[in-house]
Amino acid sequence: MLRPVIEKSALAKLRKNTGYSFSKCKEALEKHSNDLSQAEKWLKEQAQTHGWEKATKLQGRATAQGLISVLASPTNAVMVETNCETDFVSRNKKFQHLVQKITQGCYHFSAEQPEHTGKTMLSSVPLSGDQLANLPLAESRPIKDETAVSIGEVGENIKNRRAVSFRATAPVRLAGFTHPLPEGTADKLKDVVQMGRYGAIVAFKPTGQGQETRNQSRMQEIGRQLCQHIVGMNPREIGQMKSKLEPPPEAEAPAQPAQPGQEGDIDPTVQLYPESDETTLLNQEFLLDPDVTVGEFLLENAVEVLDFIRYECGEEIESSHHG
Repeated sequence: MLRPVIEKSALAKLRKNTGYSFSKCKEALEKHSNDLSQAEKWLKEQAQTHGWEKATKLQGRATAQGLISVLASPTNAVMVETNCETDFVSRNKKFQHLVQKITQGCYHFSAEQPEHTGKTMLSSVPLSGDQLANLPLAESRPIKDETAVSIGEVGENIKNRRAVSFRATAPVRLAGFTHPLPEGTADKLKDVVQMGRYGAIVAFKPTGQGQETRNQSRMQEIGRQLCQHIVGMNPREIGQMKSKLEPPPEAEAPAQPAQPGQEGDIDPTVQLYPESDETTLLNQEFLLDPDVTVGEFLLENAVEVLDFIRYECGEEIESSHHG
């Protein structure tokens, strides 16, 4: 049986659409008599089958590297951890493209959930790796199948470890941030999905008068700065802001006679913060301006933090937390 003559234009288009090798595209067109759509469908099926075979072989291998990804708007934000075996693959554009697809899939899934619609001004939903696996992507293929294809392409085990989605209704706003952006990340990804080793989402709202007329670009900047602080300083909870003029509890106790070498008076303007305050957001020194605390920064900008979460790639899952 004679093989069909391969049309050069069809071959070029198939390679552009799928990214598969010259020989694979040629084989696909030969099998389907230059039918471009059937050839493309066959290539994707082959890649998925190969990927699952590879995934089965690699499934026991440790995945300590990877990326934290964030996609956020003022009303909808998601953060995902996708793991691989080596830092080399985390910088691979095919792996980053998978992370982009998964994050966008989670974002659209979050937007469509009925439990997020109108019941509260702020809600959040965590997703386990098993829940992530079955979420549909734009092509109606679940995340687990898309991941299997990528495993076949990069030759390493890949796991979708966890995700969280936030939804907000005005005046509550959301912001997200990752650090650092890996070298070699394609420019087209920077404007769509942020990726790095660390990530944060913060929910906040303006306080006082003029909430509706607050400068939106300034609010966006405040959200980004708060996320930068959370990524860099790793607070464990929001906490309660302590006034620097508030006398420490020791000052309220009955005065004791001064001991030799000690001062008898306590300066009431000096706040003696307990050690735990180093992990409360409001009382930490603000990363971008250490002369003020985060609480003072919020007061200056008439903003209140309602919730936050921080991810670090490879951390113990119980270590991640909400504010």
